[in-house]
Amino acid sequence: MPKIETGFPGERFIVISQPFLDLMEDNPLTSDLYVHSLGYIAHAQYHHVSRPNGISQHVFLYCTWGRGTVRFGENLFTLSANHYVVLPAEVPHTYMADRNDPWTLYWVVFSGWKSSIFAAKMGTPKMILPSVSSRIEQRTDLFETIYSALCGGLSIDKLNYANIVLAHYLGSFLYVDLFRESAQTAKHIEGMVGRVTHFMSENIERNLTLREIASFAGYSESYFYRKFIQETGHAPIDYFIHLKINKASIYLIKTQMTISQIAAKLGFNSADYFSRTFRRIVGITATEFRHEGFRL
Repeated sequence: MPKIETGFPGERFIVISQPFLDLMEDNPLTSDLYVHSLGYIAHAQYHHVSRPNGISQHVFLYCTWGRGTVRFGENLFTLSANHYVVLPAEVPHTYMADRNDPWTLYWVVFSGWKSSIFAAKMGTPKMILPSVSSRIEQRTDLFETIYSALCGGLSIDKLNYANIVLAHYLGSFLYVDLFRESAQTAKHIEGMVGRVTHFMSENIERNLTLREIASFAGYSESYFYRKFIQETGHAPIDYFIHLKINKASIYLIKTQMTISQIAAKLGFNSADYFSRTFRRIVGITATEFRHEGFRL
């Protein structure tokens, strides 16, 4: 079986060069917690990373779809959708995607004197399930904020900002209940449609089935289908696709992600299928949309 560490369709990653790492290590604003590298892969079949001697930084893994196997030291476990873990520094580790259900994975390699505290508290796999009070989409936006800040030319201000957001990002996992409660999301979600559309947004990177959505709503598929159309005028999956395209429009305007990267991030099987869907719904191509400079 092939073993691939990088080079997947839609993959994104940033590796900070040593001079900037030295700056962050010496900077009192960032020396406690700072990024070495980070990235994202979608449906990464044959993904395999092996570090027989470990590395001097901690490795954060967050699986949002599919599953894979993780080993560090004497620990061996499956990391599946909606689970995260931190692999400790200086410990040999290997992680690989499942052959039949390859994972979608966010990863961050980080260091600093505070990093060991996060690693100690996040060293066993934990689950974050979508619910009416979850903020998975907002957590993902924090990752995108870090990524965007580190794209292109770097500066002290960009590094400082990215690493301050990193603390918030990791804290949203470590203190998941407080992260949810601070937004009081559930108070603003009323009725079946409100709860379901929130669930769709929280799973925007997945390909939800009608059965999964109906199960979340607590109805049979046939009853839920009729009720959703009655209240929204759209079939549930069609509504979900429209939410994906709306999110894609935001990425086209606010990020430098390529069309292929956006397609992979939002769970489309191919960039061509994404492009056809975007044009059908928006009326112009994704490239034209980006060039027109629309503001949402």
